[in-house]
Amino acid sequence: MFVGLLGLLWCLVWARRVSDFPATDPHITTEELTLLQRDAISHTHYIVPWAEMLKSLPVWAVMIAHFCQNWGFYTMLTHLPRVLKELANYELEKAGFVAGLPYLMMGCTLVWGGQLADYLRKERNIDTLTVRRRFCVAGFAGQGLFLALASVTSSPPFLVAYLSISIGLGGICWAGFSVNHLDLAPQFAGHLMGISNTLATLPGMICPLIVGYVVTTGSALEWNIIFYSTVAVYAFGAAFFWKFASGDLQPWAGEQVPFIGELH
Repeated sequence: MFVGLLGLLWCLVWARRVSDFPATDPHITTEELTLLQRDAISHTHYIVPWAEMLKSLPVWAVMIAHFCQNWGFYTMLTHLPRVLKELANYELEKAGFVAGLPYLMMGCTLVWGGQLADYLRKERNIDTLTVRRRFCVAGFAGQGLFLALASVTSSPPFLVAYLSISIGLGGICWAGFSVNHLDLAPQFAGHLMGISNTLATLPGMICPLIVGYVVTTGSALEWNIIFYSTVAVYAFGAAFFWKFASGDLQPWAGEQVPFIGELH
């Protein structure tokens, strides 16, 4: 109830503060409005090249990376309290609190990872593809490494630490693939994200079924099957993205233009 009331309060504030267009925003400065109008795209309606999108290997590199990242994310999101209870003997009430820590860490790495990626591109002049590849692969590798370490430890504190770091490093991975839509086709980034995110929600339905089928007694051996299969998925996602990703505007995407929305 409390969270619901906060949501309603946020909606009221949002409705009062947000404008449909920059020109109707009472808080925008003349300098900001001039800058937006100067760089605004025309009102051209682009024909979405669906066929070319779905035949593009760089697009599939993003979608596969997104799918593989969410495979581990949803597996842990839905089962981490149970993992901590069965492997570390945490009570569910305590496990629920501890299980929230990895996602706090992930929120931090998401922000820091994005800032670091931009710094490397702008200040260090590292090309876009190299930055995208390194962040995505480093995120997958780090998650896989600490998940593998979690499978061999018998210490509850180390188990919590390894799982927390594994999940938290997911933010680094997102700094690699999630913004790659804008590199490939900025004017179609919304369409690409919609396709990618749709595919990436499938693990949320598949993973609980697999865990339910494999983990019947809650033994370490059963959970290790889940851990190592997730590591394998991470490895596949990293390899596919490294091989087929691109940092360049795609031929089917047309002219590269800044996208800020329609201005009146």
